[in-house]
Parts: sequence; C-alpha cells; structure tokens
Amino acid sequence: MKNIKPFFLLLLFGSCVFTNENLEPDQQTWNYALPNQFSLIDQDFLNLNEAILNDEYRNIHALVIIKDDQLIFENYYLDQQREDLNNIDNATNILASIAIGMAIDDGYLISIETPIAELLPEYENELSNDSLKKTITIRQLLTHRSGLSWDEIVSENDLEEMMNSNDWVKNLLKKPLDAIPGGRYNFNSGASMILSKIIQNLTNETLSSYIDRRLFKALEIEGWLWTTDPSGTTNATNGLYLTQLDFTKIGYLLLKNGVWKDQVILSDDWIYESTNAQHQPSYSYSLGYLWFQFTEEQGNAPYNSKRTFYIPGQTGYHLYINPEENLIVSVGAKNYFYRFFGPSYWLYFAIMDLHRDYL
Repeated sequence: MKNIKPFFLLLLFGSCVFTNENLEPDQQTWNYALPNQFSLIDQDFLNLNEAILNDEYRNIHALVIIKDDQLIFENYYLDQQREDLNNIDNATNILASIAIGMAIDDGYLISIETPIAELLPEYENELSNDSLKKTITIRQLLTHRSGLSWDEIVSENDLEEMMNSNDWVKNLLKKPLDAIPGGRYNFNSGASMILSKIIQNLTNETLSSYIDRRLFKALEIEGWLWTTDPSGTTNATNGLYLTQLDFTKIGYLLLKNGVWKDQVILSDDWIYESTNAQHQPSYSYSLGYLWFQFTEEQGNAPYNSKRTFYIPGQTGYHLYINPEENLIVSVGAKNYFYRFFGPSYWLYFAIMDLHRDYL
C-alpha cells in the first residue's frame, strides 16, 4: 500500500480532516475529508481499496472520488503515482464535445445543425462522392449518427486503417455512407477527428491549443500531452494524456455548471444540452453529445444515478458525474478486452452501492 496518500492513511487511524493549510503542493483543488462526514462508512472504502489491491476489478490504476466538493478517496495501484500521465484513450472524445460548446460560447460557431461541408472546404472531393455526405451535421457527429461506414465494436480494422493514414480526417470522410446521416447509431470514436479539424478551422488554432487556452489554463492543468495525426490535427480520438486528478477536474467543472473559481469556463446551457440524452441506442444507455447516461429501462442501474452522465473509455478510463449525490468518480485502468462496460464500469456500481447500503 505504498502509494496510498497521507489523507487516506488517516482513515486507518480515524484522524481529523485536512484543512486548506494541509493541502499538498500538487493537489490544491479540493479539501480532504473522510467518508463518514457524508453519511458513508469509512470501513467500506477500506474494503473497496482492498478489493482493488486484490485485483478484483482487474488492472485498476487509479481511483479518485469527490463528494460534496471534498476529496474523500484517492489511491493509485500497480506502481502508478499521482503525477503520472496516462493515456485516457477514447475518453479523449469528450474534449471535442466540450470544445464545440466553447466554440459556440465564443461566437466561432452558430449552430451544431451546421453541415460539416460548410466548415471543411479542404475536403470537398471526399464529401462530393455522395451528395448525402454534405448533409452530415455537427450534431450527427456528436451523437454517433453520421452514417459513415465504420466498425469499432466487432474489430478495430477501421480505427487502425485511419491511424495508419497520413490524414485521418480524409480517411474518415472518404468512407462510404452505410446509413442516412442522422439515422442509425454507430459508435465511431474516429469521428472526433472531424470535430477536431472543425475546431481548428473555426478558431485558427489546433484543438489542443484551443483547449489549453480556454480550459486547461483555467483549471490549472499544466502537465499534459496530446498527440496529433501526421497532418498535425490534434488526435481527438485517443491522443490525450492526463494525470488522474486533472482528468477529475474536467468532470468537476461540469458538475459545477461550467464555473471554476468564480469564472465561467463553459456555459451551463451547453452542459445541460450535451449531457442529457439525445437518443437511446440501447436499453442500457442513452447518449448526449458524446456523453453516456444510464436508462430507466436498465434493470440493474446503479443506485441514485438517474441524472448521472459519464464517459467510458474503452481501456478503462472512466469519468462519472453524479449531480444527485454531488459526486465525481474518476477511474484509471488498462483493460483492453472489456470495451465500454468492464471493470471500471462495475467499480462505479460498487461505489454507488456504498451509498445505498448506508440507508
């Protein structure tokens, strides 16, 4: 248990809560607190920690829990440390959604109903081989309903083909349509590359530069790495590396309706629209603008999570924002064979059961 942070060790000895004066230099965002201050049971979290150490949730690297604006759990596993940068895989997509909202706030973009053809003149040839392609809108990219041919569930051939090309956006846009735009749902993390290029064209700066200027600097996210495709377009598919605490900050901003230290970073109108269900492709989840939600039809839905929205990175980097409980659950993992709903997903369920069991 060498990586357990000092505040968590306090659980073992039943000591007091940290105050601002005790915050560590690399964690100045939240005060520390114990679960029992929020009608939770300290021992339950120690048991959960032990289960993770015993690999019951498979390859969990990090777990951070924010409850009522306090940091009540933070631990790292499998030789991970607080300062480590890790690839959040396709959870990177969510930065494209946030950037579109910021572009609207900043006046760069009028509407997500705008056809992408109007914003990508350099891809006229790729968009002209089927007249329907020119009707694809930003909204359809945000809801995985572009109609572009893509398979990311059965195999990763399309993803690998895109990532081996010189221009990922061109590779995507030259693909044929296999559905009418706006119709059938088809998960496509590559489509965030198109959003990345749109942000670049609208703002005259790369997505990574725009996000750094508008989001990261405000949230005091200083250590990060973001890859590009060979053409220089920011990799919004799976290219962002963050520390677990900085990944958590993104969720906390949305929980606080876009306000950070009295500064409005993202409009609450966009947060409401983008994180609420726009369509339901499965009985077990709905989709907003790249954000997932639990559904009422889901028979085993987690406790008190009707308004929860989340991003389930395919390798296990998950971020859950639960307004009912004023809660953030931020999970880091490396699970390559479970897709969306693997150990990180069930870890969130276990944490919500700790809320249920107290009642």
